[in-house]
Amino acid sequence: MAKSPREREEEAERARRDLARMHEQSEKLLGPEQHDGHGGQEEDFAEVWGKRIGRGLGIAFALFLIVYLLGKYVLN
Repeated sequence: MAKSPREREEEAERARRDLARMHEQSEKLLGPEQHDGHGGQEEDFAEVWGKRIGRGLGIAFALFLIVYLLGKYVLN
């Protein structure tokens, strides 16, 4: 059955509230929102280098995996 305009507006408002709540509660993909350039936190030496090392190892592993799989299955 067709919904009345009032029901549709209530449903839309409920959806907007749910989306706003999800946005507030969700963890950001690349870390916290950074309004002041530091995300409201001081830079921690160990955290910065941990991220750098982790990202470097991740890229190295991805490149190794691509080369290995290409050599094994495509160029064979």
